[in-house]
Amino acid sequence: MGPVSDSTRWIVVVEEPFLPADAGGRVETFSFLTAAAAAGIRMQILVPSREELDIRAYEEAVPGSAVIRLRRDDSPRAHLTLKPFMHASRPVGQLRRALEATPPRADAVISYSCRSSHLGEEIARIWKLPHLVRAHNVDSEFFRVLARSSSGPRAVAYEMEYRKLRLAELELHHSPLVTCIADISLEDHEWRRSRASVPTFHLPPFLPVGALRANPSGGATPGAGPSARAAAVSTDDGGAISGSDPAADQRLVFVGSLDTPTNIEALRWFLGGCWPTIRVRHPRATFQVVGRRPEDGLAAWLAGFEGVELHTDVPSVAGYLSAASLSVNPMRSGSGVNIKAIEAMASGTPVVSTPTGSRGLGWAAGTDLLVADEPGAFAAAACELLADPAQAAAIGAAGRAYVLRELDHAALIREIQKHLS
Repeated sequence: MGPVSDSTRWIVVVEEPFLPADAGGRVETFSFLTAAAAAGIRMQILVPSREELDIRAYEEAVPGSAVIRLRRDDSPRAHLTLKPFMHASRPVGQLRRALEATPPRADAVISYSCRSSHLGEEIARIWKLPHLVRAHNVDSEFFRVLARSSSGPRAVAYEMEYRKLRLAELELHHSPLVTCIADISLEDHEWRRSRASVPTFHLPPFLPVGALRANPSGGATPGAGPSARAAAVSTDDGGAISGSDPAADQRLVFVGSLDTPTNIEALRWFLGGCWPTIRVRHPRATFQVVGRRPEDGLAAWLAGFEGVELHTDVPSVAGYLSAASLSVNPMRSGSGVNIKAIEAMASGTPVVSTPTGSRGLGWAAGTDLLVADEPGAFAAAACELLADPAQAAAIGAAGRAYVLRELDHAALIREIQKHLS
């Protein structure tokens, strides 16, 4: 990607520390930052954080950037204001004082999450800058789901946050300090543009640059089939994985944070309603659950299912995706785009998803991935691909072609520039 402009300067306010980039939102944020840096954009990156940051590591990860930590406030008082906790815990006072004492040093500000948009508005107000807000999902809808799936004091807390967020979204949609809102999801964009006077547009997700290479290093040729991909990687202990027996390579994988209620809900739905059928039809199939921070009791629960493996806090999920026969994305609730599904597609691994898990982009069900909403149909789709490696390879190749065609970094950066000009 050639430089956009060596003189372009952005202030980017992210939601949270993005290193390690080991979960969907962090992956997308880090990929955006590296894409902008590669385009020659100079950035000051403001990172709200509870803990101290290794500033050198962050600045080495995003060349040409200056990284500044903003203090998070997770004290009880942050829960007791009229503001959503996600805003109150990222206070503006420290930032406001610094801005008022410093002349403008940027051409635009980007809030790389609605959760940090109030900080971006403060920068836009004091420095008179155009301001783009990146929306990863509809936060109020996420908390409404959490409230309905919880009980007791936790449900009450989630319900309060949901109501506060609805008011905050109303303000954001009509804020004179927001130039535009860039939704990661097509559906969220359609929902928002009917409610907002602020211009909105759809900006697909950024993926790691390695996922967009013509033939990612360490992986087999896209479209070569599950057995070829499985033979191209190594096990955790460095041993080779043989691809000579197709039945031995019938590996399904689920990737996601394992302390997120929507992901746990998805696992329970899949293992309770789909996995028994898959194991009857394919007795040698295995299911790998890969993610970070497993909630209490998850490992013991997963151990009760035959053929299920838990892999936690791994350095990279790329090898698990490229070695799998297929990736399952059985999400039942949530909004935005499931980055884990797109990462699987980028690796050439065929995806079976629910409609909720496949929302957000303009891919074609039945061509780029398989989509099913009921346990029986979901299990049947997975079994169909396990039984037909040629069809699985075709779905995997189509999914990867979609990613390469639609998620080009240079085109996405140009789209941002256009809306900020």
